[in-house]
Amino acid sequence: MKTPMRVDAPLALGALGVVFGDIGTSPLYAMHAVLSHDIIPRSADAITGIISLVFWSLLIIVAVKYILLLLSVDNDGDGGIIALSALVIKDGPRRFAPFAVGAAIFGAGLFYGDGIITPAISVMSATEGLSGINPTFERLVVPLSVLIVAALFAVQRLGTGRVGSLFGPTMLIWFLTLAALGVPHIAQHPAILTALLPHTGLLFIVHYPVAAFFALGAIVLVVTGAEALYADMGHFGPRPIQLAWFAVVLPCLTVNYLGQGALLLGNPDQEANPFFAMGPEWTRLPLVILASSAAVIASQAVISGIFSMTRQAEHLGYLPHIRSIHTSRWVRGQIYLPTVNRLLFIGVIALIIIFQSSSALANAYGLAVTSTLILTSILFVTYVRTVRRWRGWQVAAFVATAVSIEVVFFGSGLIKILAGGWIPLIIAAALGAVMVVWRRGRRLLNAQYGKLVEDRDRFLRTPGFTVIPGTAVYPHLDHGTTSIALLASARAFSAIHERIVVVSIETLHQPHVPVTERFTARSTFRSTYSIRYDDVSVRYGFKDEVDIPAALAEAAAQHLLPPVENPWYVTSEASFTPTGSGLMPGWQRALFVALYRNSARPASRFRLPKHRTLVFGISADI
Repeated sequence: MKTPMRVDAPLALGALGVVFGDIGTSPLYAMHAVLSHDIIPRSADAITGIISLVFWSLLIIVAVKYILLLLSVDNDGDGGIIALSALVIKDGPRRFAPFAVGAAIFGAGLFYGDGIITPAISVMSATEGLSGINPTFERLVVPLSVLIVAALFAVQRLGTGRVGSLFGPTMLIWFLTLAALGVPHIAQHPAILTALLPHTGLLFIVHYPVAAFFALGAIVLVVTGAEALYADMGHFGPRPIQLAWFAVVLPCLTVNYLGQGALLLGNPDQEANPFFAMGPEWTRLPLVILASSAAVIASQAVISGIFSMTRQAEHLGYLPHIRSIHTSRWVRGQIYLPTVNRLLFIGVIALIIIFQSSSALANAYGLAVTSTLILTSILFVTYVRTVRRWRGWQVAAFVATAVSIEVVFFGSGLIKILAGGWIPLIIAAALGAVMVVWRRGRRLLNAQYGKLVEDRDRFLRTPGFTVIPGTAVYPHLDHGTTSIALLASARAFSAIHERIVVVSIETLHQPHVPVTERFTARSTFRSTYSIRYDDVSVRYGFKDEVDIPAALAEAAAQHLLPPVENPWYVTSEASFTPTGSGLMPGWQRALFVALYRNSARPASRFRLPKHRTLVFGISADI
């Protein structure tokens, strides 16, 4: 019989590649970003104090907050800021629902900002190691970074399944290399081990308050990717992530940061990136290659996370339907979003060309990280206080440790707004505006649809329709009313099919709905026209893929209704009038109409066969 440890070990290896790719590449640029500030002293106590702040940030923010606390709060096994906000909406008091929606919207926007910055800063920091081999190679950093990023986004259409098996072993080699680089320097300067004591960092803050304030704005980079720990919980479960963190990631990161500090103790005037200076001269090129591989893996994890988060936001009604391509027949959730991929690629390339170096780009990174950390903490406190009934002292202890550190990080990052910190905030604000306008526009559009529909029973008693052979399937929200598409088709052809199947889709505030709990079906016969009328309700989680033909086949397999054979699928789309009614401001209406017209069509949204789908246009005025 396998022990739990043996069962978790393969998943822990996979988590090294998917979950810890981002945080695992932080040693490439974090200390380099700290040293880029001229105000940072190079004295032994200052260097030791900085490393102490790095270590305790990893311990409190990542180990305590995320690994021990947040991984214990799951939404049907899934995590992440959208899943956590959905949990607050579902289980918490209703008065917190608007805040949870706002946190989900802004947090998703920040995650997009993170997704654009991570590939740029990770790949650039890896290729910058070339300048340590030969200073003339510095001019190759930007073009080589652009080529690597272009290749990375070009292969997204292939899916991650083919290369995913390599992520874990590659990152294991990477983490062991991090530790191997640090050990010799620690042995040469064992005084750096005093950084493990908490008072060492506090003394640095007391003795150098201004320098500490600037340093903290860069030290926050060591916890980049912490949100990925929580967001990827559904892929691996909490135990493998916890095992990978405490057995491999934390020890290796700690040894490497201690080693970088020890290097600086012996070479306080070190100007180059301390990471690449840790190894012997002959290791520079292998380190650049390995670091580039780790950077690609970190970037891939973030890109895949953005694809998944976009689909979650779409299912919860925050975003319009975006055309997707499933890249695996066997693995649920492996999707490719061409539109999102193009937008991310353009954003990443723009950042590389504009900022030219990882240290300059670090100014934009920190504010995105700290804002997400604080939003997640507020949602967590709301949940544990109102649902899990944490006592006041427990909440106070969490706020006094994790939240207080995050607030200091956020404050130190504010001074970098003009130097690039505005980028993730602009991205978050823009995406937030898109989400708010889309939600409002859909509500107004659904309200207009509600005025067009009529009572189902009254419609079926309306005389004058011819009953034709065959089956028609109509996606519709409310079984008590008649689908607009059914009304339009019946009036257009003065006919209805002998079997009508009305399917309502409901997305719940949980990641997945078991197939056995997904369907509700009710069949009735209408004597007026001698037709069969089936009402089918299908419930999905916000991570489930909506597929109406597959849902009807599964409902039939469960004997909830007779098989639906060769049906016509009939849907409707809004056709907007040239001038609006004034229900939305002009810019919002223009944005909503543009989003609606560029969203995925019903055949794609519901996985309907195009050759068996009819679409009726319905005039709308908002």
